[in-house]
Amino acid sequence: MSEHQFFEIDTDFISEVSTETISWQEVESKAVKDGTKLKALPTASVEDLRRIDRECLSWGDTVHYQENPIFVTGCQQGLVFDNDSNTYIDTGMWHSSCNFGYRNPQIESEVLRQFNTLPQACGDFLHREKLLIAKQVVDAIYERTGLKGRVSFNVGGSLVVEDALKIVRKNTGKNKVAVMMGGYHGRSLATLNLSSSHRYRQYFNEFPERAIMFPFANCSQCFYEKERDTCDLYCARMISKAFENEYYGIASEISSEIGAMVIEPCQGRGYTIPPKDFYQKFITDLRERGVLIVADEIQVGMYRTGKLFAFEHFGFVPDIITLSKSFTNGLSPVSLVWARADLVDPKVFTPGHAHSNFANHPLGTAAALATWRYMLAQDYETSVPAKGEYFLAKLRQLQVLHPFVYSVDGLGLLLNMVFADERGLPYRNSAQLAAAIAQDNDFTWLGKTWRMILQTGGYDLNVLKFAPYLDISYEEIDCTIGVLDQVLQKLGPMLSTQSMPIGGVK
Repeated sequence: MSEHQFFEIDTDFISEVSTETISWQEVESKAVKDGTKLKALPTASVEDLRRIDRECLSWGDTVHYQENPIFVTGCQQGLVFDNDSNTYIDTGMWHSSCNFGYRNPQIESEVLRQFNTLPQACGDFLHREKLLIAKQVVDAIYERTGLKGRVSFNVGGSLVVEDALKIVRKNTGKNKVAVMMGGYHGRSLATLNLSSSHRYRQYFNEFPERAIMFPFANCSQCFYEKERDTCDLYCARMISKAFENEYYGIASEISSEIGAMVIEPCQGRGYTIPPKDFYQKFITDLRERGVLIVADEIQVGMYRTGKLFAFEHFGFVPDIITLSKSFTNGLSPVSLVWARADLVDPKVFTPGHAHSNFANHPLGTAAALATWRYMLAQDYETSVPAKGEYFLAKLRQLQVLHPFVYSVDGLGLLLNMVFADERGLPYRNSAQLAAAIAQDNDFTWLGKTWRMILQTGGYDLNVLKFAPYLDISYEEIDCTIGVLDQVLQKLGPMLSTQSMPIGGVK
């Protein structure tokens, strides 16, 4: 097998496309392969590369959830291209890591400019982009909450959640936190204490600091088997109740064993959206006992829900906020934790409390600054809710056509589709099956051939999650729905209520 040759970045091509708007109907995978003016291509065959995957890579990553992983060769806006010239509609945008589209020229050009000026700098130094993005975030949160705060950086979601836990421990002296069932906060050893899925922990021995978990307001699959119309948010009331009496084991009238509650305002597991008054039912009671509130906005922030932060929909203000993923639009990752100023006052959180060698590298901070400026220049607070309503209306039309679609829901461009029978019993693993159908088959819409990348979730892997790029057009939404309809037509005959206890698919 021949060695790979290096790619050479062609900045001329970037400047050529920086002002272009390209519709999906105009994009061809060949254009991405040939049009980027790559100076050299790898000489190894795809078969050679897949053999490397089989023989050299650990399969502990999420690539190998799939039986046939896509071999990607390009991406643009909301599309991904593979080595066989297939074009995929990406309905999840890398788990909401690219809210502003693949190859966004306004963001990418700033990273290339930084690459040619200050591509590397030790974290012991200051640099312009780090300071400017810090002020942008601090100012934006102050405008929305009235709270003054400070930020620090890291290089990924798990690490910045760990930094949030450091702030909690430093200020409360408590190790234990509370979370919601179905929550996901990372897969480092520390954040596995918080993420609800037992399968992430089952191979790694004991987790003595595991968080206390309360049922989330997952109304399509209620933990307490209540009905939303009559439950009066029973799940929220039970959280408050757990803190009422010392004999319930976690709190007394004035104190608590818990230092913080870590919340995904809308859960990434199934893009589950709680009722608007859910958090208001218990957060006040927690605050009275000194419990800090951490908002994990890593998947649902950055206008994904139509607000800069998802917590803005739910009537509470957190003490600590985490951002990652779309904070740099998926480029040169940098993550961020904001905390109330008193929690991270330099006299409290002294130098060295939080550090990672690449925590605020200049390519990442340049990407974050360009992303933030691009984001604020758009009218997402208007356009995202409007497009979300349109997308949700189209999903409701599919619900009428396909009886196994039990419910659909959405907040901005964070949407979900639940597969269950008429009683609400889930078709287990059905979303995974839908994703395989969408990825491995050709579908036709308006004379073009498409495939589709679907994100899956839900407590029984029976939920499709939709997080398209925020600049998606109405025509592109129509295309997405048209292809999804064809996927569901293939899925329906493969579902079976008889096999539900052992999997839900034939």
